[in-house]
Amino acid sequence: MFNFMKKEEPKKMSNVLIYTEQTPNPDTLKFVTSKILYDGIADFSNRTFAEEWSPMANEMYQLPYIQSLVFNKNFISIDKQMDFSWRDIMYEIKDFIKEYLISEKEIVKVGYREMLEKEWQRKKDSGEIDDVKEKIIEIIDQHVKPWIEQDGGGIEFLSYENGSVVVRLYGACSSCSSATVTLKAGVEQILKSMIPEIKEVIQDFG
Repeated sequence: MFNFMKKEEPKKMSNVLIYTEQTPNPDTLKFVTSKILYDGIADFSNRTFAEEWSPMANEMYQLPYIQSLVFNKNFISIDKQMDFSWRDIMYEIKDFIKEYLISEKEIVKVGYREMLEKEWQRKKDSGEIDDVKEKIIEIIDQHVKPWIEQDGGGIEFLSYENGSVVVRLYGACSSCSSATVTLKAGVEQILKSMIPEIKEVIQDFG
């Protein structure tokens, strides 16, 4: 007997829930989804980096109002161009994210995490990251990033010299009114309490 029943095709995800959360920065919103986008943090605030490592981020940058974006587990922190209003673009962004996730296209390219790890090892091997810098990065990763990320922001260690730590704030923390408080009353105090030789933490706006 022949079986004329068609083989059932794998079902694509059809129910993706998306909602927004406000951040301290009025130009930044968190778009929270019911799907894990990336198991960790994937910073694509650099368009060239997004083009190389994230098909989804690269497509989103084709929208004229996207300033920068960062994937963090199940949400995207999006910083918009100042000339646009969230009221005019929020639903279009939601629709874009939902359609992209339903299509099940690649979000972050395979090898992204390995690339970051290799770059970290290269910096250690070349002496760019010494013991003090490694300790600073460890403290930022464990004690600073978690609470900054919950507000849709991010922080990146850039350099350390003569007691001065230089960092970059991005996402919701990049230009909000409370950025200075976050930097001085938060990041600086934590680092000073754990590494006595640190004198100040400075934000790089480049």
